[in-house]
Amino acid sequence: MKFTVIFMAVLIFVCFAFLLYGLYSKISNTEVLSNKEITSYSLNLSNSENIKDIKIIDENNLLVVVSDDDQINLIIYNLDQKKIISKIGR
Repeated sequence: MKFTVIFMAVLIFVCFAFLLYGLYSKISNTEVLSNKEITSYSLNLSNSENIKDIKIIDENNLLVVVSDDDQINLIIYNLDQKKIISKIGR
């Protein structure tokens, strides 16, 4: 009986230590982003153009709604090729 109580106390202490370590690792943000993970995408818009909406077409293509003063353009942008595939104007 005494052995069981001591064994359970040790298990509780070990589990508590793992719990504290898990909380610490979850709270602390020690991940460093490498340059490969940070990617810049550009639509080369002018100063008067604003992005109104972005829709995901599939895993590689985005539909971007761009508004210029009185015109609305739809742009399909490919993330793999990092270029505009098509531009539809009204």
